[in-house]
Order: sequence, then structure tokens, then C-alpha cells
Amino acid sequence: MSNPLALLALAGAAVLAFHKRKAIKSSLHRFDYKYKVSDDMTFLFPIAYQAVRHAYQTLISHRYNQFYDIEKTATSKKYANKVAINYIRLKPGKRYQTDGDEAFAIQQYTYKEMYDIVLRLSYILHEEYGINKGDTVTMYFMNKPLFIFIWLALWNIGALPAFLNYNLKHNPLVHSINVVDSKCVLVDSSDCSKDFKESEDEIKKVLPGLNIYYLDDAEMMKRLSDPAAPQFRQIDSIRDKDVKAYSPALLVYTSGTTGMPKSAVNSWRKVFFAAYFFPIPMGMNDDMNMYTSMPLYHGTGSILGVLPTFECRGTLSLGHKFSVSSFWAQIRLTHSNTIQYVGETCRYLVEAPENDDSRYCYGKVKLAYGNGLRMDIWTKFKEKFGIPAIGEFYASSESPFATTCHEVDGNGVGAIRNNGWLADRVFSYTLYTLVRMDPEDDNVIYRNKKGYCEEPGVNEKGELITKIWNPKNVKGTFPGYMNNDEATYSKVIRNVFHQGDAWVRSDDLMRRDELGNIYFVDRLGDTYRWKSENVSTTEVENEILALDDIEYCAVVGCKVKNHEGRCGYTVIQTVNKNREDEAQRQEVLDKLADRVFQHLPHFARPCFVRFDMIELTSSHKISKKRFRDPILPAGKSGKQQVYYLDNRAKKYCPLNADLYEQIAVEKIRI
Repeated sequence: MSNPLALLALAGAAVLAFHKRKAIKSSLHRFDYKYKVSDDMTFLFPIAYQAVRHAYQTLISHRYNQFYDIEKTATSKKYANKVAINYIRLKPGKRYQTDGDEAFAIQQYTYKEMYDIVLRLSYILHEEYGINKGDTVTMYFMNKPLFIFIWLALWNIGALPAFLNYNLKHNPLVHSINVVDSKCVLVDSSDCSKDFKESEDEIKKVLPGLNIYYLDDAEMMKRLSDPAAPQFRQIDSIRDKDVKAYSPALLVYTSGTTGMPKSAVNSWRKVFFAAYFFPIPMGMNDDMNMYTSMPLYHGTGSILGVLPTFECRGTLSLGHKFSVSSFWAQIRLTHSNTIQYVGETCRYLVEAPENDDSRYCYGKVKLAYGNGLRMDIWTKFKEKFGIPAIGEFYASSESPFATTCHEVDGNGVGAIRNNGWLADRVFSYTLYTLVRMDPEDDNVIYRNKKGYCEEPGVNEKGELITKIWNPKNVKGTFPGYMNNDEATYSKVIRNVFHQGDAWVRSDDLMRRDELGNIYFVDRLGDTYRWKSENVSTTEVENEILALDDIEYCAVVGCKVKNHEGRCGYTVIQTVNKNREDEAQRQEVLDKLADRVFQHLPHFARPCFVRFDMIELTSSHKISKKRFRDPILPAGKSGKQQVYYLDNRAKKYCPLNADLYEQIAVEKIRI
């Protein structure tokens, strides 16, 4: 090979081969980036395994209660002494800003300790409170281990827990307890008794036979920590009797369009999917230490927070309440490597000044997951705190399935789903898809000349719908709402893509991009999302119309500069047809402020109000069409007088451009 020409030719061939391999590798990378084949192959076997497990559970064992799995973990040699719960909260009278780490108290419970406590609590609930298999028990609790212990104890007994939003008062609270035929209510006396007692007379008037038990956290935990205290474990055959995959496992309340909260049934099948399927695309395993301060009464904190963590045999680090100032301190003190969020919390953290705790935690959190993370915050959040992976999901309290987006390389920023092409095809036929909307009305699903729906084009808006596997048994897939068949079946549409099929409407508009990623666009109809809560416009309107001065009102969601979601914006027409002078209008506004502060949770109070004449349709219904998408601070004309809710003064005050800019930068909080 001494011939220079031969050597040159060989070298050229080697360079050519190198560049060819590089080009092929680059093409394969682009192909995988677009179609995510490697992700699909990674998920294939774990998902297939869990599908077989669920089939075995459904067809053979008929053992759906996840108490069994937690019991198995707690009694295993490998995990019995592993920490199941870290609970961190401020000591009474302490502030992290002044007291540092000494401000916090941390309680730890291993899986075995948690299991023993659950059995002791089961004895108290069963023997002393008379709770039995099949009873519905309503819980009015803040975040704390006792919430989880009660939940698991009820599962042990075979009872049904209902998680109440502790912000509810008066009519919504009474309705929420009544609608589920609750056997009793367990109230967190340490943190929630004041608000609950405000409505207790109203509750007893409607439900005179209802038992209400106030549980003191310190006193109860002292009893439950006593090794000599008696335990109760329900007989398996009693616990499992008449339980199906679609039977209720727990109840979570959701706002709707009927004017009051609805109790969404979360079946054993749904919680199985949450516990075993959800962790697969999120990359969760037994090394995870997941910090959440999201309220456990929400499905986000409980169903997609607690359950996946326990079923992965990880550690749940539970915060009492979200705090921007001490968030990273709590991550540091609990040694968390995974965090849960809702979109607004991420924005607060990004906008907060850097401190020693956030610098210490940089790169230590490997996954942040939740829902509602805005596209413009997403990458900033990752970069500021050194978080390699974001796990965004979309789910509703009543929805039978969830979508997932696990973003590590930019593919899926802002999306609620970024599965690969193969998973997309499978899910579109078996779980969920999008349908095109009527060009003239985003609230109406389009049907072609044959009467069938169509999937929207790339980046075209469409409503997300989920598939009902057996159209003859809707509740087998979609249990819907407790004791409310009308609301349940109103969400079901039939003959969608072919004769006889059935799907569930989400009431949310989405779009699919050229890579197949799905993005949330907006909510439909009479519900909007504010402060991570769904708000029923009808519920708010009913409270406002209780005032004698107001003849009609229309509540819509309003976008506010630099704020997540939509806040409440109310248009009112007085009984005097808005002929009041400014002083008289202020009197009406003062009465309105008093009403909303007394009867509505903070997230449902209308942030903005204006006076206007309200038209009725031919069927005597209020037409909201011209009020939707209001423009702040003074309407499209720039001449509308709008009033904003001053939370400090607890009154509505005139809004102007300067005040609106202060709201936009959060110098004034709404």
C-alpha cells in the first residue's frame, strides 16, 4: 500500500464513509425527534405489563382496592423501613425569613409506620365512628399526613372517601355534602374548623342526622402512634364484595355549569391507571422523593401525586401549603428530587428573586410535573432551576384518562401531550382524540354531511374527547358524577366517527402541531380556570343574583396581562336599569363585595365588574356572546368604566390604565 494514490483514495473513502455515517445518524436523530420511536419502544413493555396486570385484576382476581398494594409494600423487607411520608410545615409563630431552618418541623413515617397507623385509625373510624363498608365519608382537611391516613383507612374498611375543597362555605358546602349521601363528615379541627363552623347551622338544617366529627391533629396522632392501640383490618371478602373496576374509589369535587360543585367519581380503573400507567412516561421509580404542596383535595395532588409516589415505592414530601419564599428551603430540607406544580406556582417561582436555597437546589430536582405550565414560563423555569425534565399532563376530575408530555429536548414545550407517532395512533383509537369545531361557534362540534365528526387539521382548534370503550355501558368507562346522571350523560356524544360509538366531551379546546404534540387552547362554555381552580359562572351568578339590587348578571372569564388562566368578570344590570348615579352605583358595588367575600371562595370572586344592559334571547336566556373576551382596562372603545376588586379594602374600586398596569406587574394582587 505504498502507492500514494491508493492511500489517498483509501483516505477519501474513509472520510466519505464517516460523513455518510454522520449524515445517517443525523437523519435518524431528526426522525426520532419527530416521531419519538425510541420513547415508544421504551414504554411498550412496561405499559403492556401493566395492561396485563389490569386484565388479570378485572377478569381473575377482582381485587381492585389499592390498599392491598400499599399493604404489600409496607410489609415487604425491602420497603417496610423506607420513608413513605416527609411532612414539613412551619412551627406556630415561626417565619422562615427570620427563624431560618428552625422555623420548620418535619415529621417522618416509614411505610410500616404508616400502615400500622392506618390500621389503628381504621379501628377508631369503624368501632367508634360507626363507619362501615360502602359508607361515603366526606373529608374537610388541609394537607397533612392525617389526610392520607384517613383516606387509606377508609379504603381498608371498604368505605368511599370524598375530598372536599376546604375553601367551600355555605350553599356550595351544604350541597357538596348532601349530593354524595355522606354518612359523616370528618373536619380538620386544627386548620379548618373556623370556616366549617361558619356553615354548620346551614348543614344541620338540611342534614339533621349527619354526624360531624372534628379531629384534632395532635391528639389523634398521639393515639395513632401508640403501639398498644387496637387495630382493625377489614376482612378481604367484605372489602371486595360487589366492587367492579368502574366502582367509585374516591370522589373529587369539580366546578361545572350547573351552578354548584359536582362530585366526580374516580373509579378503581382510573386510580389504577394513575398509579401504574402514569409513572411510565414520566420516568418515575423508587428513587423519587416527590415534594408537593398542591392541595390533596385536588386530583392533581392526590390521584396523580400521592398514588404514583406510593406505587413506585418512593417518598412523598408533603408541604402544608404553597409558599414562594420558603419553597426551595422545603425542597432542601426534605431532600426532594421531584416536584409537583400547577402553572401559576411555576410563574411565582420564576419571578421570585434568586436566593441561597434556590442556588443550592439548582440541578438537584430531576423532574417537575403538573399541569398548567405556560409555554412562556416553561423553558425559563427549567433553566433557572436546572431541571432537565418537565412532565406536563392534562386531566380533569371526572375524565377517565389523562394525557402526558415528558419534555427533555425541546420537543413538547408548552404541550399537554408529546407521545410518539405509534403511541399517538394507538391512543387516538383507544383513549382520546380531537374533533373539529363549527367554524361559526367554537362551542359546537362540527358534523359533516354524513353526520359524523372529523379530526381537525394541523394547528386547527378542536375539542378533546375521550373514548367510551363500551357504548352500551357508559359508566364502565365514564362513571361521571355521583348521583347526577343528567350531568354525566350530558357530556356523552354518540355516533362520532361511526354509528354506535360514544365519546366524552372535555369542554376544552386543543390544537395538534405538525409533530403530533397537543396544546391546550381554552375552556368552552360556562366554566373558566383561575388560580388553578375551575370556576362555574352559574354558581357565581346565583350568588350575585341573591342581591335585590341586581336584576341580571353575566359572568365570563377574562384574560389579564401576565396572569395565568382567566379571572371572573361580571356584567350587571340593576333593577333600575343602571340609572343610578355614581354614589348609588358604589352602594350596589359595596353590597356585591360583601356578598362575594362572604359566600364565594377567593378564586371564584369576580375580579372585575361593569354596569351594562343585558339582552335576553328569544327563549328568555341571557346572551353572553357580546360580553365574552372583555378587554381591560376600559373595553374595546377605551371608554367603559370597569371596577376592580381591591382585596385589601374588600370593595370594588374604579379601574384606570395606571391601576391596571400595577395589576399586570402584581403590585396590586387580584
